[in-house]
Amino acid sequence: MKHALFFFGIPSAVIILTHYTIINESLSIFNGVTTPILFLGLILLGAGFFSEKERKHFLLFLGWFFFALYWATQPEYLYYKGERDTVNALFCIIGVYFLSYLSYHEYLSFKRNEEVKSLTFMAGATFFAGMLYFTVLKIEFLSGWLIKLVAEQTAFIMRSMGYAVEAGTIHYGMNVDVPLYFNGHESVQLILACTGLQSMAVFIGVFAALNVERKRKIRAFLYTVPTIYVLNLIRNVGVVYGMENLGLSFYMMHNVIGKVGSLIALIVLAFIVFDLLPELYDNIADLLNLPKRNGPIERGIKKLIR
Repeated sequence: MKHALFFFGIPSAVIILTHYTIINESLSIFNGVTTPILFLGLILLGAGFFSEKERKHFLLFLGWFFFALYWATQPEYLYYKGERDTVNALFCIIGVYFLSYLSYHEYLSFKRNEEVKSLTFMAGATFFAGMLYFTVLKIEFLSGWLIKLVAEQTAFIMRSMGYAVEAGTIHYGMNVDVPLYFNGHESVQLILACTGLQSMAVFIGVFAALNVERKRKIRAFLYTVPTIYVLNLIRNVGVVYGMENLGLSFYMMHNVIGKVGSLIALIVLAFIVFDLLPELYDNIADLLNLPKRNGPIERGIKKLIR
């Protein structure tokens, strides 16, 4: 019971506490409180991933726990200060408890002096992907530069198709964005999510953490990351075309057609990567065996079921 209260109770308390405190503050205060927690978690995960000493699993336990606490501050932010996307907020809450569960299993590894390779792999992949993505996200100059680059390339493709499209200037605020102008009027605003950086960072993090020959990792990188970048440009073009030429709403083009298309593309790319790097599939599948370690939380759940 005490393990469940610690690993699941504390993140739950942070979710509730966020509702009454920093969610009501300005963005600068919100980021000032949460960003140090984020990078502390990532740095601890990186330190644990590269460590060969006995403290490795203790560092990883702390890293996952702080990373979970950061995401515990985000569900309400994603809804109230984001796009009011209930699905994103719900998945974020599920992710909080998944990360806490990983922290709990690294705590078991520390107490039992055991090594679970899939957990180490996950820590490394999260460290590399998280440091890449969140560094760009938190440094406005970097995120503004990347968004502007994608906006210019999207506009270039549409001009090549015969449409009068121009990228605007970078706007810095709650979200860094660059507007796209279609025939002189503002059509859409591109933000960091429109660059495909999240998906590219995930694949880069996975390749960096996987312990296989460099040649196979480079091949997998070339199959996926440039493809994601190009497909993302096509998605941006499709959103503008659907809104301006077909009269469809932004919600339909971006949240329905765009997200479904992106999901299908990522599934296809994942299968390609699994074929090139079967070790990746083995590491992911091995996470399903974590409950079989039969720690105190699992034993407590079995007692409740009986």
